[in-house]
Amino acid sequence: MPGRDPNLWQQLLTYIAMVWPQIYAGGLAFVVALIRGLHAGNKARQSWLEAILCGCLTFGLFPVLHYLGLPGGLAASIGAFIAFKGTEWFGTRADELYEKLVGRWLK
Repeated sequence: MPGRDPNLWQQLLTYIAMVWPQIYAGGLAFVVALIRGLHAGNKARQSWLEAILCGCLTFGLFPVLHYLGLPGGLAASIGAFIAFKGTEWFGTRADELYEKLVGRWLK
């Protein structure tokens, strides 16, 4: 039974300490996006969904930057920037980049 293992809590705390920077980066992006959305006058549902999306983007960005050898704090900064600008701004820039790189080959 896993609840009776004396090392369970130590293993759990070790795992949380290992992924804490990733949780911090995702949480920071979530809070920034939620506050920005509510302050801008968006509906609460839209603000929550955008905050979840920004948090998930940052949570997924962290391992990629770690794999590339960049510091984890950069993921928190990039996530906060994406959350501050908003997913609509980010999506517009991604569409422009797609059109520039791939769109010309499809015509």
